[in-house]
Amino acid sequence: MITLEDKIAIGELIARFAHCSDFGDWATLETLFAPDVETEMEGIPTRFSGVAAQVEHAKVSDRQTEGKNRHFYFTPVITEQGGQVFADYMFMNVNAGHTAMSAQIVVTGRMRDTVVKMADGWKIARRFVRFDQNVAVTE
Repeated sequence: MITLEDKIAIGELIARFAHCSDFGDWATLETLFAPDVETEMEGIPTRFSGVAAQVEHAKVSDRQTEGKNRHFYFTPVITEQGGQVFADYMFMNVNAGHTAMSAQIVVTGRMRDTVVKMADGWKIARRFVRFDQNVAVTE
């Protein structure tokens, strides 16, 4: 059974992903995933399998936005079902831009992270992304 402390730690895990990804802390980002992590996106054949693929995807996004990629997460609900723990939440990805009033919402949607408790804390084991808009991911 997950505890209140577990729920707080899982919320911190998701927040750390955003901070590390958005501010280029690649070494810490690597520590947030289970070794066999996989990201699947509804309706898109591209998948990111393994820790290195997750980090590389974040690096590509960072380069594409010149360091201005920002992730925002909302309304997290953490549940335990059938022995698995899930974090369900909404997200908004923003390109912050380089000048005032130039920020743009890139995409919004919902995520479901399957998280696992390992010896060194909670990790993202699987991420399922459902975009609100039609998105083409080709990397």
